[in-house]
Amino acid sequence: MARLEEQKQAVSQALEDQDERISAIETQIVTQKNVEEQLQQVKDQVKEMIREELREFSAGERSLTAAASNLPDRHSGEVAKPYPYNGKTSWDIYHMQFE
Repeated sequence: MARLEEQKQAVSQALEDQDERISAIETQIVTQKNVEEQLQQVKDQVKEMIREELREFSAGERSLTAAASNLPDRHSGEVAKPYPYNGKTSWDIYHMQFE
């Protein structure tokens, strides 16, 4: 009988140990889920902040580009002036260097 009682106690102790391990794992899982949810919230907040910054930037860019610029741009249609030598343009001379 004493042997049987010892075996019952050993099994009970093993079951209690398993229950404690399971509880610890469940706690870790819940903690991990909470961390993942918080991380997702932070990601969503960062995305929204970036969207807002882009909206503000786009609005500012539209207002900046709406006014005509006094500065000439490189696509304004001005043609390179001919060099005094052989009627070649600076464009022609530049490209001849690489032929």
